[in-house]
Amino acid sequence: MQTICRESRGEVIIRSSLIALAFGMILISAQAHAEKLTVWLVGDDKAPKVLQPAVDAFKDRNPGVEFEVRAIPWSDAMTKYSAAIASKSGPDIITGGLSYGIELGAKGGLVDLAQKAPDLVAFLDKKANKGIMRSIRNSNGAMYALPYDISVQLQLYRTDMVAKPPATWDEFTAAVARQRAAGNKGWAQQWGNMGWMGFFPYLLQAGGSFYDAQCTKATLASPEAVKALRYYASLYTDLKAPSDTWPDVETGLESGTYPLAQTGSWVFTSLDVSRKKIVGKWSVAKLPAGPTGKSTAFLGGTVIGVTSLSTHPDLAIGFLRTLYDSAIAKQMIDASFNQKLLWLPGGREDLIEYANLPADRKRALLAQLKDAEGPPNCKGWEAVDPAVTRAIQQVVLGGADPEEALAAAAEKMNRALAK
Repeated sequence: MQTICRESRGEVIIRSSLIALAFGMILISAQAHAEKLTVWLVGDDKAPKVLQPAVDAFKDRNPGVEFEVRAIPWSDAMTKYSAAIASKSGPDIITGGLSYGIELGAKGGLVDLAQKAPDLVAFLDKKANKGIMRSIRNSNGAMYALPYDISVQLQLYRTDMVAKPPATWDEFTAAVARQRAAGNKGWAQQWGNMGWMGFFPYLLQAGGSFYDAQCTKATLASPEAVKALRYYASLYTDLKAPSDTWPDVETGLESGTYPLAQTGSWVFTSLDVSRKKIVGKWSVAKLPAGPTGKSTAFLGGTVIGVTSLSTHPDLAIGFLRTLYDSAIAKQMIDASFNQKLLWLPGGREDLIEYANLPADRKRALLAQLKDAEGPPNCKGWEAVDPAVTRAIQQVVLGGADPEEALAAAAEKMNRALAK
């Protein structure tokens, strides 16, 4: 009896050991096959905090999935992404400027979501800002990245110094001239000043364009483009707008030096915090309309895409779907406000109204978003946009002939298209 009991205890010990060993092997196997998504976000250390609600929601819905989210400075982003593609080692998901999808997609670095997730692209065609979708869709129909967030140029003005925001080019010129006559400097452009982005709205407001609709040739030397550049140059030569790369419009608005200014919608959440003296004394409006009657503004922001390097492309696409869920997008808007930022969901323009903004700013923002366009979606644009900026600066600063300067830039653009 005693021997049998000893043998029974031995059997129990052996069985327990086998169970523990098997369980340990299961854990090891699970850990070896654990799914992890690596995300690189352009921006500073606040960028991952804005994305966190989507990360948390996706992990709740997909137990066992882990994330590594890293902020990548704008200055390093394209270099890092290109290096990752070349080395065939890098993140599953990236964000970048609106042109990044087309540029990196052409290098084989991103998944074509029009092929891999056509239903999601169709959904965004209904819900996203139309201008941003035109800007990020390849001319052949490929969609290598989707809208992540969105910003737009707007006209800022001191309500106690400007009776009403100028609505046309002529009204704008007259308003700036009056301010200068009163001893102020008048107007400053911040976002894109003296570059292609600063010139962009004037080009489109005059009826011009960078390329034709099929991206077969540059159209920058058109009469409309020349007219736009002559007017844009007059803001500097005649009205003495500052030519700095990034004028301090916040201080200019606060002091009254620049009662009129043009910059991006991100100031909505920062200006009242940083310039408390003018709380309640400034507002925003659409840009003044050009000869076409349109007030078209430059549309900026970031896109998000799945890299061809990803070992979990389906999982990564599933995470992208999470971003466009109404509840999640609203949580991300709130998370940005907690960081004193204004993150607006480019893929869900219908939810921008949810943002906690004063009525006048929200009204102007929504109106301008309906008349806004992103950068060209043509091959080689990222490489040649400095040539367009040089042409603008040659005219403004050097007095060059606008037609000749734009024709030279258009030639370079055409060469890039032909490569």
